[in-house]
Amino acid sequence: MKNLLYFSVILLGTVVMADENVCDILIKNTKPIITDIDKRLPIFVWAHIPEHLTEQQILSYLKQLDERKIVLLTGWRIPKEGEKTGIQNALKIDMIRKQLNLPVFIDASGIVYMFFDGSEQTAHINDEGKPFFDTSFSKEVKIGCPFRIETRYRVIAERIENFLKAYKKEGIDIKYWAVDWEVDGPIEWNNAWENSKKCMVCRKNIKNIDDFYEFQKAVRGKRAELQKEVFVKTVSKYYPECLIGNYAVNPHDGYRYWWDYFEKETKGAIYQKKQDALHRKWFDEFRYSGYTMAMPVIYTWYRFFQDYNFEPKEYRWFYPLMKEATSVGKNTSSNIPVITFVHWQTVSKPKNVPADFVPLSRGKYKELLWHLLLRGHDAFCLWSPINEMAEEIKVVHEVYAESLKYNDFILKGKPVFWDVPEEPDTIISGMKLNEKLLFIRSDFKEPRELKIKVDGRITKIPVIKEPAIMEIK
Repeated sequence: MKNLLYFSVILLGTVVMADENVCDILIKNTKPIITDIDKRLPIFVWAHIPEHLTEQQILSYLKQLDERKIVLLTGWRIPKEGEKTGIQNALKIDMIRKQLNLPVFIDASGIVYMFFDGSEQTAHINDEGKPFFDTSFSKEVKIGCPFRIETRYRVIAERIENFLKAYKKEGIDIKYWAVDWEVDGPIEWNNAWENSKKCMVCRKNIKNIDDFYEFQKAVRGKRAELQKEVFVKTVSKYYPECLIGNYAVNPHDGYRYWWDYFEKETKGAIYQKKQDALHRKWFDEFRYSGYTMAMPVIYTWYRFFQDYNFEPKEYRWFYPLMKEATSVGKNTSSNIPVITFVHWQTVSKPKNVPADFVPLSRGKYKELLWHLLLRGHDAFCLWSPINEMAEEIKVVHEVYAESLKYNDFILKGKPVFWDVPEEPDTIISGMKLNEKLLFIRSDFKEPRELKIKVDGRITKIPVIKEPAIMEIK
């Protein structure tokens, strides 16, 4: 949520101080796509069509963005003081999308906070019967008891339903509905376990609460239930075909390979250690949430550079991101679209970085995006602060445009490589279609021809710097 709020503040500031808004930046830094995209999904950008625009401006921007196969989101929010409704602002935008027959992608983050609203009825209860909260995730957010949150379900569901009814009345089809719902609801990290042990309600509801994995299963299970009951069931009641998802909720191999900005280590949790990095045992929240699209996160978190000691240093970024990308691609069924949050420029970077700091280069990031496509990821959802947006969209759009000539492979092919070397080496990803292979390779040591089995046959992988197609012999 911090990232989303940060982006909104910068975006609004830019609108006030300059004529250029996020639409201008995206249009200026990309070109119309003339290649047939077939059944490929577009590029999603996690930013909103500005509400202050006139209908004619919105119409013009939506047309130009559609020419570039870029979809911006419509934000749902609680009305500001003095406003009669926040619904009309959203409808103004999406009535125009309807007119243009463009897909509607809703970001409902603005109306789903807060389940833990700081009210006493959501608090933990200590042995003296007194309420208390966990503020280890944010000073502004009072995380309470996972088992005293259900009274908030109806409150949030009604907010969502009010928008859905208005959209349904206007005959607007919602194709995508998502939230960036993070620092709210039951969470197991930071001081959560310690506080739950002090809560008489948590102890009653979690058997073996002293076992972290049992605690994690109970808390994440409750978090999944909340999302299913309030988000998924409410939206699908009105739009049963809508793709529904949440930031960082996706199928996986049982581990998570990155840490969000608000998460801190919990002593006694279950980890796999790689150098100084802790890969966390992770609950299958996606399975129990009922979401119909996966939204994994592939960001260059600054922590990677500190946690790994690989040389060359760019492998410090590539290794964990490929572990996460592979975890999702390999474990998501083909009927679930994988719409991946991506960002290139270092996230959560401190003002003072060490002298040996090496960011992920543009070239290697471009290769990383190709690896995502060839390991089962269906689309990119770009998140970026406004001051980084121009460079971010250029790379994503470039890869997307280039990939369209390989639509047959990306839409019908089968991923055949899942290996992520434990030490810097060559990473290969590929899609097999009939007797041909579309592949990309990233070399972190002296490039050489490789011999790899594909469908039981030894296949020679030549040294290339761009995606290529070869016959499987």
